[in-house]
Amino acid sequence: MRRTVVVLASGVVLLTGPAMATPAQAAGPVTRLAASLDAILATSGSTGMSVRVDVAGRGEVFSHTAATAVAPASTEKVITAYAALRVLGPTYRFATSLGSLVAADKNGTIHGRLVLSAGGDPTLTKAGLVALGRQLRSKGIHAVTGGLQLDDSRLSRVRRAAGWKNEWVPGEVGPLSALAVNGNSWRADAAYLANPSLGNLQAVRTALASAGVTVTGPLTVGRSIARLHPLARVLSPPLAAIVHDMLKQSVNFDAEMLLEAVGAATGNGTPAGGVAAVRAQAAALHVQLGGNIEDGSGLSSFDRVTADGQVTWLEAAMTSALGAALYAGLPVACVDGTLIHRFCGTPAAGRVHAKTGTLDGTRALTGFVTDAAGHRVTFAFLVGGPPSSATKAKAAIDKAVVALTTSRL
Repeated sequence: MRRTVVVLASGVVLLTGPAMATPAQAAGPVTRLAASLDAILATSGSTGMSVRVDVAGRGEVFSHTAATAVAPASTEKVITAYAALRVLGPTYRFATSLGSLVAADKNGTIHGRLVLSAGGDPTLTKAGLVALGRQLRSKGIHAVTGGLQLDDSRLSRVRRAAGWKNEWVPGEVGPLSALAVNGNSWRADAAYLANPSLGNLQAVRTALASAGVTVTGPLTVGRSIARLHPLARVLSPPLAAIVHDMLKQSVNFDAEMLLEAVGAATGNGTPAGGVAAVRAQAAALHVQLGGNIEDGSGLSSFDRVTADGQVTWLEAAMTSALGAALYAGLPVACVDGTLIHRFCGTPAAGRVHAKTGTLDGTRALTGFVTDAAGHRVTFAFLVGGPPSSATKAKAAIDKAVVALTTSRL
């Protein structure tokens, strides 16, 4: 046993008991981690942050103004993704279909209107439109004389969410519409950005022509209440696959379309309806998201959430059967998605599964990591400040997550 030698002023030598540990030595792993995270976050240049760290089986082990609502940037997509999985289901597929008011005659001509019913598929491409035309041609149809009508009534005609900068459309996100083609980013003229419906309908007519089906007559937009003869249909990938790609690559357009689809499924296919549906899901999960949700992607300058809300949302997801689909979509450090170039050469490589957030001065990271003891750690780092501090904020978040990875909690 180690003993301490003490020499008194009188010259008497005493042998005492074991040496007392320093404060750092005496502190447990949670206290040491908290001290480390506080020191790291102090270097972030932040003017406002919301941070929380939970360990499976132990609950919260660290927080820093975790109930403060700050801009989430693209980490908001984890909220949209899980709400969509809950409301629509992982196997849900968006449908885009063609029908006619009258059947084709024996010569393969439809003497009437062709109606396209748009289901809000965020993944629809021009190739998908050609596939619709080929289905018509395979049924012997080669001409339509009554024009082409778009029924876009499933979703609203709100083209963008409040709080989006004008320059973000279509660079960051295309204008919204029930009939979306190539993410509604294939044109950038003012008329299309204000209303992509007619432009996309023109793309449908062009695609049908390339497949051998000529459509003459007007292009119109309006709800169809007549019974249609079903002719062709294309389906999106399953929702779980859309969520996977949306999270991995941080696809803003997909997030916005999913938010509206969630609203439509609950009776209001608008961004506001989608937000209301997300709030209802949070209430059902007993999660207080806090702040304000304006859109599905986190682009809006009005978006505000708390680290408390994000961590409890993720933990609720992981206790459900849908947690695996959400987890599979999160980027993996130094492996794929928006984390493919981050954490390389650190102990966090391959062990962090998290959604990134980058917007103006905000840097955020929300997700999971496995610590050195094999425990799952759930975290939310939402760090805001002036744009000039963004590099510092990102570096601080990365150092903090590496600290989580190497801790034994």
